[in-house]
Amino acid sequence: MSIIEVKNLTFSYEKNKKIIDNLNLSIEKGSYVVILGHNGSGKSTLAKLIVGLLEAQKGEIYIEGTKLSIDSIDDLRQRIGIVFQNPDSQFVGITVKDDIAFGLENRNVPYEQMKEKVLEVAKLVGMENHLEKNPEELSGGEKQRVALAGVLVYDPEIVILDEATSMLDPKGVFEVNQAIQQFKHKKTIIAITHNLEEALYADRVIVLNQGKVVLDDIPKRAFKEEEILKAANLDILESMKLIDLVKEDQDLSNKKEIEEILWELTFKM
Repeated sequence: MSIIEVKNLTFSYEKNKKIIDNLNLSIEKGSYVVILGHNGSGKSTLAKLIVGLLEAQKGEIYIEGTKLSIDSIDDLRQRIGIVFQNPDSQFVGITVKDDIAFGLENRNVPYEQMKEKVLEVAKLVGMENHLEKNPEELSGGEKQRVALAGVLVYDPEIVILDEATSMLDPKGVFEVNQAIQQFKHKKTIIAITHNLEEALYADRVIVLNQGKVVLDDIPKRAFKEEEILKAANLDILESMKLIDLVKEDQDLSNKKEIEEILWELTFKM
């Protein structure tokens, strides 16, 4: 069952320069989808269109069968949470606990219920021991996990991560992706990124190039399409580069077996 349907979507910031070009796609409920693309591919613009921060110039977006429009936007936004690349821009509380609770306070959730829910999502993202800290004391990865908790706390059906790890070091990226695994298949997750490594454990990979879908498949098949990935200005995985070196070595015996082992290791956690 599709939770998001995008039909003939077109959007431009400038006249005669389409960022999203007659795009069609559907996303299944409960799936973990990674949308890959280089700067200017349209991936972040697509996220903003889905959440209603931008208005399409042509085409339609449906959330659980309801068309996104001026009349439906307030209701549909209650079902979608979005985490942006800079967590500092999303902080509103003095402490981590206050920040996570902000969305519930706006919904007039009773204090005791709010307290339980804040602790529940803090545990989910591994931040239960930091609730009394000021967000400024946290590392980049910790800040982004708090931002994620602030979205999860009001229980949206869809969670969009718009370049949520692009400003983080490798440790921070690992922390955030580990947190995402905790609610995989419990929510519909759409991760927007240019980093192939973040797509390794997705159910589906969609590659955008110049506002169009150029690749749509499971990671194991999608990542074998090196020419399409390179044409989209995406940096292939280190293991893929190693496989390419193995292929080029004319003197290496058992090349095929080595390639297969490296490929399988790529997808092991």
